[in-house]
Amino acid sequence: MNQYLFSYSGSIVLSLCKEIEYIKTRSKNINISLRTCQNKALSKRLRLELGKLNKNRLKILNISEDMIRKNSQDLSFEFLLEITKRSNSYQQI
Repeated sequence: MNQYLFSYSGSIVLSLCKEIEYIKTRSKNINISLRTCQNKALSKRLRLELGKLNKNRLKILNISEDMIRKNSQDLSFEFLLEITKRSNSYQQI
C-alpha cells in the first residue's frame, strides 16, 4: 500500500514540477516579447496570459505547501516548493 501511495504522490510531484517549468519558461518568453511588442492588443493578450500563468503558479505553491504540512518528511515536496518559489522571478507584469 505504501509503495502505491509513494508512486502516486511521486507522479503528482513530477507533473507539478513539469508544469512549473512550463510556467517559468513561458513567463520568461512573454516578458521578452512584451519588451519589444508595439501592438497594444497583443500586449494586452500577453499580459492576460502572464496573469493566468501566475495564478497557476500560486495554486501550485499552495498545493506544495499543503503537501509539506501533511508529510514534512518527503524531500520531493520540499523540492517542488523550492522550484515553485524560484519561478516567481519570471512573473513580471
